[in-house]
Amino acid sequence: MAQGTAGDDVEASGPGELTTDDVGVLSVAQTMVLSTRYTMAYAAGINESTPGYYDDLREGGAFIHPGIVFSLQWASRARPEQPVNWRAAPFGVHASTDLRIHRAFRPGEAITTQGRVVEKKQLKPGVFVLDRYRMTSSSGELVAELDYNGITRGATLSGPAVSIESEHEAPTFGAVAESPIWREEIPVPAQAAQQYTECAQIYNPIHTEPSVAKAAGLPEIILHGSATKAMSLSAVIAHAFDGDPARITRLMGQLRAMVLLNTVMTVEALAEEVVGDEKRVLFRTLTDAGGTAIANGIVCGKA
Repeated sequence: MAQGTAGDDVEASGPGELTTDDVGVLSVAQTMVLSTRYTMAYAAGINESTPGYYDDLREGGAFIHPGIVFSLQWASRARPEQPVNWRAAPFGVHASTDLRIHRAFRPGEAITTQGRVVEKKQLKPGVFVLDRYRMTSSSGELVAELDYNGITRGATLSGPAVSIESEHEAPTFGAVAESPIWREEIPVPAQAAQQYTECAQIYNPIHTEPSVAKAAGLPEIILHGSATKAMSLSAVIAHAFDGDPARITRLMGQLRAMVLLNTVMTVEALAEEVVGDEKRVLFRTLTDAGGTAIANGIVCGKA
């Protein structure tokens, strides 16, 4: 994460105490049109090779990658009425994601995204914050929800936890394989972060500018966590859902190790099962060095 304006003094003083005053605060609602140019660019940004993402002549139009929710979320994250806590900001980490898709996105539709803080509580590592983003169509239909869960490491919550909405339970699996059911290696080119930044319209200089990454204490620029998740999801869609992104209804996962550029990450499936009309896949994503980039990854979809 980038340093706050106080630089070394911020790190030395720690994140300090956080309040629950922002629970319930809404972000700015942003409406984005899922144009062919936009959705194709997103697919290109994660090096998606399935032809359907680029074929607007196919019945129903070109595929839309479910990972586009991360682009929609990024565009609507601003909260102008809530001042940035520069002391705590350097200690914030993106811990996990829970995406629930109620119906597939449709080419050309306008999607309005707005988030709000719905839960804040003290955990041993620091203060946990749950931001929930809702994505609706122009008719008001709820299309998808994205939980963006973060932890401010070392912070202390002043007062009791506050929750106006809680986390959703994760699916369970009957058995987990000792060795991967399938695995896929995914190249991460040297220019992957710059490519994803522009195609997904998600800009954070720690992913594109070595000087900023170094100032933030990183060894070098790293791949976006959302890109790691989207590229991993692509592998699961190809292996377990016949390459059809419209079948996906849920994506979960905890971000752990950083993915460096000019390396190869590996997606491994540890379980696949069908419960009723739902297919579930348990996966993990490993870095080139063997670290766990995504732990407890889960993808659900129509069987």
